[in-house]
Amino acid sequence: MNKWLILAAVAICFGVVGPNTNCLADEETKSTTANAAAGTDVSRRTDLNVAVFAYLPDASTAIEKIEEAFENQYKSIDLDLELWNPYDDKREDDGLEQIGKFDVVEIDVCRIDQLIGGAFGGLDAIPAELRGVPDDFVGGAAAVAKSDAGKYVVPHWVCGNFLVFRADNDAVRKAKSFDDFLAAVDPNASRPLLAAMWGSTGLGEIYADAMIDIHGVKQARIHLLRLGKDHDESVKLDPDALAAVMKLADELTSVNRNNLSHFYNHSYVFPRQFANQRNAVLFGYSERLYYAERELQLTPEKYPPILAADGIVVRQFSFGAKSRGTPSWVDGFVVPQGRLARNRTAIAAFLEFVQSNDAYLAFAEPAPYLAASYLLPAKASAYDCEEIVAKQPVLPQFRKQLDASFPVAQSDLWQGIRAAGSRLKLHLKPE
Repeated sequence: MNKWLILAAVAICFGVVGPNTNCLADEETKSTTANAAAGTDVSRRTDLNVAVFAYLPDASTAIEKIEEAFENQYKSIDLDLELWNPYDDKREDDGLEQIGKFDVVEIDVCRIDQLIGGAFGGLDAIPAELRGVPDDFVGGAAAVAKSDAGKYVVPHWVCGNFLVFRADNDAVRKAKSFDDFLAAVDPNASRPLLAAMWGSTGLGEIYADAMIDIHGVKQARIHLLRLGKDHDESVKLDPDALAAVMKLADELTSVNRNNLSHFYNHSYVFPRQFANQRNAVLFGYSERLYYAERELQLTPEKYPPILAADGIVVRQFSFGAKSRGTPSWVDGFVVPQGRLARNRTAIAAFLEFVQSNDAYLAFAEPAPYLAASYLLPAKASAYDCEEIVAKQPVLPQFRKQLDASFPVAQSDLWQGIRAAGSRLKLHLKPE
């Protein structure tokens, strides 16, 4: 490998910042902040236990890098990141029951109203000076930060389904409506639409997208909330939204209607197919591009990033003449009740760190020389940071699509989406 590439990678790993970059904290600022937050006596280290979602690409490598980046700044704190998945279907309990053993926990904001209400031990309100400025966040994360729930959470990631295709795919780029788009893709030819229609939440999310595009945000919200509270299934799926979702499903599954499980492997099969099939269209979360980059990296003499900003188009998916909003999820960090009083200094340091571009840069590159994660930061400044964008050139295009998103920020809305997805499963059963 070229020795200059090796030197550059070493510089990145140790937090060296180029002379023309100002989006990352300089070493003097880091040292001053660290000493103020964590004290200067490194002989007495404070333990800090933090739970992060296990959905990170190259997760085990990523948390080691993030711990190292944090402890380089806050030398008096011993950070222990634990990967967790509170939504594992194999669990017999609600995973949130375990949050009390951590100082800080990453959760979906759609669960936060339950925790504020005292479920699972409750939450500490986070002081305003530790939460960040609401207008510094993007899309649904900004809306959450400005809400009553925002007093208890520091937004971290934004997630949602987006349409991704190559800029020279004229048929898809020129499509003006849902029907035009379906005519521009073909699963039986070289123009497949690659999307995963699986799981109650995943299917419900696509249904919610159709509801918003066809009927608008207000009517979609009312309908989904009714579904979430409907225990006898008297509330029916909207016929127009259902018909639109079924048309989409037909485009995905007409190749092999009896082997839907093939289409469920969205994290690996679809992104790899997108990487190798120039006219393929990807519909899914932004981190699918991580897997696409990993596939492209197998080409001799190719090094990430390979997907160029001017070669990829990112759009909201539209079930009508245009998109009227895309459902989005906000992940954020909360503090279980009582933890702030016991470990305030260390918690404050972590909440400061996790909002910084230094932290987002550590999350962006899980492993040296491999693809970047393509997770969507909640903080707007990350999309303007040269170092972060250099590793993920398409990232700013996602930023442009986030402001019109529809944040799923309450538990009843989430339950409505799950209920819609559960009913959709019956319609999508293999023939």
